[in-house]
Amino acid sequence: MKTIITLLFASLVALQAADAASKTSAAEQPRTFCNPLSIPNYPLGYDARNAEKGKPDTDEGWRLGYQEQYRKLADPTVLWIDGKWYLYPSCDMAWVSADNGATWEHHPLNVRDLGYSPTVVLHRGRFLLTASDGPAIYASSSPLGPFEKIGDLPAPRSAKVPERWDKMLFADDDGRLYLYFGTTSTTGIWGMELDASDPTKALSEPVELFTFNPRERSWEAFGEWNENPNKSWIEGSWMLKRNGKYYLTYSAAGTPYRTYAMSCFVGSSPLGPFKPQKRNPILRTIDGLVTGTAHGCIVPGPENQLWAFYTVRAGVAHKYESRIGMDRAEIDANGELVVNGATSLPQWLPGKMPTDAKSAESGWLPINGFVLTLGSTNAPNLQGRFAVDNEMRTWWEPAQGDKQPTLTSSFGSPATIQAVRLIWRDIGLDTKRGVKPGPFRYRVEIETAKDQWTTILDRSGSTEDLLVDYRECKPTTGTRARLVILGSPKGITPGVAEFTVFGTTFVTK
Repeated sequence: MKTIITLLFASLVALQAADAASKTSAAEQPRTFCNPLSIPNYPLGYDARNAEKGKPDTDEGWRLGYQEQYRKLADPTVLWIDGKWYLYPSCDMAWVSADNGATWEHHPLNVRDLGYSPTVVLHRGRFLLTASDGPAIYASSSPLGPFEKIGDLPAPRSAKVPERWDKMLFADDDGRLYLYFGTTSTTGIWGMELDASDPTKALSEPVELFTFNPRERSWEAFGEWNENPNKSWIEGSWMLKRNGKYYLTYSAAGTPYRTYAMSCFVGSSPLGPFKPQKRNPILRTIDGLVTGTAHGCIVPGPENQLWAFYTVRAGVAHKYESRIGMDRAEIDANGELVVNGATSLPQWLPGKMPTDAKSAESGWLPINGFVLTLGSTNAPNLQGRFAVDNEMRTWWEPAQGDKQPTLTSSFGSPATIQAVRLIWRDIGLDTKRGVKPGPFRYRVEIETAKDQWTTILDRSGSTEDLLVDYRECKPTTGTRARLVILGSPKGITPGVAEFTVFGTTFVTK
């Protein structure tokens, strides 16, 4: 029995930029990207690698009341080198995008899993790499390695310096090299200068650049702090130099929370003194599909535009489950670093924005809204709403024995569809028992006339493992869309966290 989900949407006001875009046939190369990013081959999260499926667990990290394997990427460091993005996140490395972030390809490194918060910097002709779990530092002549260990970072001589966590390497344009780190103690963000010729040696002792202060900066506070004021959660430091100023960003309020935020201090030298911006936090998104947006990096990219790459809260099976997003950033007229919110709608890629577009947002809106779902017995199937509720922590899954599950979305009036985003959950993942991740195979169709369906996306032969799959399609006008699930990895039930069709509600001819 196929599962039919009917979605009725409220009338949407079309944007002028989308009008121009919809009159243009879909290009072979993507014109837009959409968060969370479509990154292939998500690895297992650290806490999931030894998880016993279904085992009760009192650890507060498990969100379902029992252990369940999950996949995760977080804490991204990103480099823009020779027209390509190089992405180094926690849990595995690395990924490369040759089309400005529209698509990514996995390039496993020879030292691909060094623990949380890897940091990579190009310094004096070589790429230096380190991470939180251990003092080792590596070097390579290529951003993809092979990396060789050159030694250990210098240990602080003072016992007052706390454990170094979330390390970040920064190469200044004068050739000097610095190390920054945060802590989970009662202190804040620290920095020190390393020997530019030999990073295993220190030129200065670590100094505390600013401290955890939730009473003056309320966005730093998190739930556990109220019970234990002697503990902070300030981490994820990142240094950006722009127009002679040093912008030191950091994250606070706790990774598992939707209030997780990125903030910024500004100084005139790499080791300060630093003062907080008036405009803080610089990135905090607490509502919608993409929340808990922090712990990442801000880097110059194509067209010399600044870009923020950041962690996105997922938190279904475990509180540290996460995805990755990216958005434009800028230095505003007051000289302050700004990220104008995390996006979850299609955004124009660099060089792809139409000349008459008024912003980086494509103007393609979700053609879904109110849900009136009927099951085979004409009884409301409330679970179907989970596929369209703009929330990654809920999902729809087909009934047992449903050999070709189908989700059908009714637009209420004709709409022109430009793109589709699917966010999957691989239910039943259990690598210990041979149930491994892999591609979801599907087809998306549009009803162009009564009971006449046209395929706009054919992924029936997909070999790509994508938990998030965003794709543009040839602009097609119709009154309904349906997702036909054709296959999933052996032992995996395909959960649909989000099935979103993007477009406009006016018909183009």
